[in-house]
Amino acid sequence: MTEFSQGNKTKKLTIAASSKGIETAKKALDKLGFELKNNFPKSQGISHYTVTKFFKSEPIQLDLFKRICDGLTLEWKEIAGITEEQASEQLNKTDGSSSEPVQGVEQSQSLSQKETVIERQSEIIKAILVLEGDINSVQPSKLIESIVQQSSGYTINIIDIKISSLILQGSQKAIERFEARIKSEDLKELSGFPIKDIQIVNETSDDEDNSKLDHKWRLVAEIASGGAVGRDLRGADLSDTDLSNTKLSGANLCDADLRGADLSGADLSGADFNDADLSGADFSSANLIRANLIRTNLIRADLSGVNLIGGNLIAAKLIDSNLSNVNFTGAKLIDANLRSANLSNANLSNANLSNANLRSANLSNANLRGTELIGANLRSANVEGTEFSGVNLSGVNLTAVSLYNANLSGVNLSGANLYGAYLCPMTSSGVQFGAANLSGANLNAADLRYANISAANLSGAYLNGADLSSAKLIGADLSGAELNGANLSSADISDVKVKNARFTYILGIDESTKLELIQRGAIF
Repeated sequence: MTEFSQGNKTKKLTIAASSKGIETAKKALDKLGFELKNNFPKSQGISHYTVTKFFKSEPIQLDLFKRICDGLTLEWKEIAGITEEQASEQLNKTDGSSSEPVQGVEQSQSLSQKETVIERQSEIIKAILVLEGDINSVQPSKLIESIVQQSSGYTINIIDIKISSLILQGSQKAIERFEARIKSEDLKELSGFPIKDIQIVNETSDDEDNSKLDHKWRLVAEIASGGAVGRDLRGADLSDTDLSNTKLSGANLCDADLRGADLSGADLSGADFNDADLSGADFSSANLIRANLIRTNLIRADLSGVNLIGGNLIAAKLIDSNLSNVNFTGAKLIDANLRSANLSNANLSNANLSNANLRSANLSNANLRGTELIGANLRSANVEGTEFSGVNLSGVNLTAVSLYNANLSGVNLSGANLYGAYLCPMTSSGVQFGAANLSGANLNAADLRYANISAANLSGAYLNGADLSSAKLIGADLSGAELNGANLSSADISDVKVKNARFTYILGIDESTKLELIQRGAIF
């Protein structure tokens, strides 16, 4: 199926095997024998997930498709069920507006760092058209339409789209005529983008073309065997590759520069990224089980959907990173900087986030069961709907945090700072603090309307200016607490322990209730 999909990433050619091709590929795989068959993905440096997609006839990157076919000693075009002519014509059949299935090559959005090469036909050449501006802001169908209009009746195909250039392919006559129009300034722009230059790519042999494609796999082999300590790998394409090592500890990428690299879908379990620069890297859907990411720079990196079970991210920088749906079960994030990170729907059960900076982070609907958060900073964080069962929040900074719909029953909040925290959903069922330990906690100016604080320990807590209207405080311990200027309108304070609790300028307390509290030891 051929289509252009829209997104923030540049495009890569993808291709799916035909039904007949899958049958042929399965027979070839069976011939390898049990041992070689099981180790086939690793032997090719490709992730197991990608090989599985291949055998399910799902589209994968063209270079991955060719590598799998080469590993099985099969002709890729035969497995795809396309002819040489179709290999270049398929891209011209779809304008991005139709979902009509087309057999063969598919176009999808994925970070690409090098030219994607299509098998060459006789008398077919390629050219690089350099434009001024970010052409990813325009639908590919518009660019195809412009090329068709400006190619004087000749067929010129777009085979790859980069940030500011197009890779074109067509007959020599068509490309040379197109070049002549640009050189003579008869054609100055395309789809509103000024044309800066056009370069015809010199013809190379099939071996040289394959060598370009093999660069990725040579790099994968080098890293898998000897690591890449301190190596400059900025913008490298390592997507869907296998850099895990079941016998050793995984690939050694300590102190490597991987800024902006594409590691999406890669198997990096056990890999060592200690002190590496991974800022802006794409790790989406990668496997990082037990990976070492101590002190790594992951600022603005995309780790959405990543498996980080048991990962070590002590002191890692994850500012503004996308960590949605990440599995952090049992991971170490001590002293990690997660400021403004997106952790929505993340699984942080039994993870250690002691002293982590989660200021302004999005933790909505995250699973924090059994998570260690001692000394963490959650100031202004969004934890709406978050599961806190069994969490130790002693000494945690929850200033101005949104705890709407959060469950804090039985949680240890001793010494926590909840100054100005938002705890009221404006309904009759507020935040659950039942049996929670809030001794010495700072709840000054906190909005606790409708909150259930029954049987909670608030001894020595600060509730100055707190809004406790309609809250349930049945059996709560307020011994030695400060409630200066608090609002207790309609609050249920049955059996509350108030010995040495200080009540000054209290709202919602009538004279009889005041006398009753004084008899229990309250100070007015």
